Amino acid sequence: VHFLQQLNNPTEQSLRDAFIKCAANETFFLWDRYKKDKNGGDAHETLNNGIIPEEFMRQMFYTFGDYRDIFLGKDIGNYVNSINEKINAVFQKIGPKTPDKQNGISPKWWWDEYAPAIWQGMLCGLSYASNNKDTVKNTLTHNYRYKTATFSDDASAPTLSKFAE
Repeated sequence: VHFLQQLNNPTEQSLRDAFIKCAANETFFLWDRYKKDKNGGDAHETLNNGIIPEEFMRQMFYTFGDYRDIFLGKDIGNYVNSINEKINAVFQKIGPKTPDKQNGISPKWWWDEYAPAIWQGMLCGLSYASNNKDTVKNTLTHNYRYKTATFSDDASAPTLSKFAE
């Protein structure tokens, strides 16, 4: 959450960018931890082939859900209060003054608008852990789209967009 904590005079764009950077960085380090916990194994080779292991995909879903909770002001840690103040400052600036929105921008609308970019940031962060980040990033963003990604091959598994609701 470093980039969120460091926001000064936050704007809608800087808030979006901070969420993307935080989620990307956390995913990169989460992957590093995952590989260490698995003693290397074939995780790295699997990622180089553009495949996210099911167990790690589940971790990514929960991480994404945590960022949604942070954004919507759900209490998941001590650091959330200062972040919520910055989020509220953005909405005070862009609320009813936004010309293309009759009722302003709600936090739910904002999250729904930028969630796919935050997810793509997570995939991009994960690609940096591979041997060929550009190829892997392209494969991951094609194969694990926000609206269709699931953490299991089970047909009843929720998509990311449903999971994070």
